Amino acid sequence: MPNSIKIDSIFLNFGTQKVLRGVSFEFFKNKVTGILGRNGCGKSCFLKIITGQLKPASKHLTYQDKLLQNLYKVPGLINYLPQHEFHPKAISSKKLIEFYGLDLDPFLSKYPFFEKNLTMKFGRLSGGEKRILEVLLTLEADTKFTILDEPFSHVMPIHIQLVKDQIQELKSKKGILVTDHQYKNVMEISDHLFLLNNGILKKVEDKEDLAFNGYIH
Repeated sequence: MPNSIKIDSIFLNFGTQKVLRGVSFEFFKNKVTGILGRNGCGKSCFLKIITGQLKPASKHLTYQDKLLQNLYKVPGLINYLPQHEFHPKAISSKKLIEFYGLDLDPFLSKYPFFEKNLTMKFGRLSGGEKRILEVLLTLEADTKFTILDEPFSHVMPIHIQLVKDQIQELKSKKGILVTDHQYKNVMEISDHLFLLNNGILKKVEDKEDLAFNGYIH
């Protein structure tokens, strides 16, 4: 039985606009799967459908060949990093780390740069500090699958390689789905790569496929 999440027959329309036209997709534990696509192509909508935040016209979703209505209702199965800041401003970094069920000392040993702001409220951190904390907490959390929407955007350049390294390291524990406009970073870390174009998800093997589909020149 494959340890994977499989999504079939996703159709999403906004009025007369056909955003997703029968998208089918599978991502596996211990693999990094990348999705690329232009602004407005439906990537974030697709992720919100997977995570149960958006209801499409139709979907067929299974985990280990078992039909599910919503992945988030299965404890410990999946977590999700949205594009936008999503934690309460009044909570401290220390409390956030604990909220994710992570042991403080090992987390700080791995990411010592968080120690100086440990008691500071989340809302008082800089934009880059907030984003890297959210990215790493989502990655480190004990789930079977993690979905990352724009994990490289708004992250300080010094931390982009750290995020890529941790994605590669932590895929030994979970399946990771990544989408980001920084396509070179996504290509570098992905075991499987797809392009969402005209409402259809296409397998990508190399840059030539991206160029052929008009994503890059």
